[in-house]
Amino acid sequence: MATFLLSVLIFGSAGYIVFSRVKSGKTCDDCKSACPVKKV
Repeated sequence: MATFLLSVLIFGSAGYIVFSRVKSGKTCDDCKSACPVKKV
């Protein structure tokens, strides 16, 4: 149960960071340089 809550917290925070970054940037240029793993 603890590991499930921890994974939800980690993925939730990561998703929020990515969402806020894309929302504030309007373009994903910063996203491509920040996390190149996503564009594989």
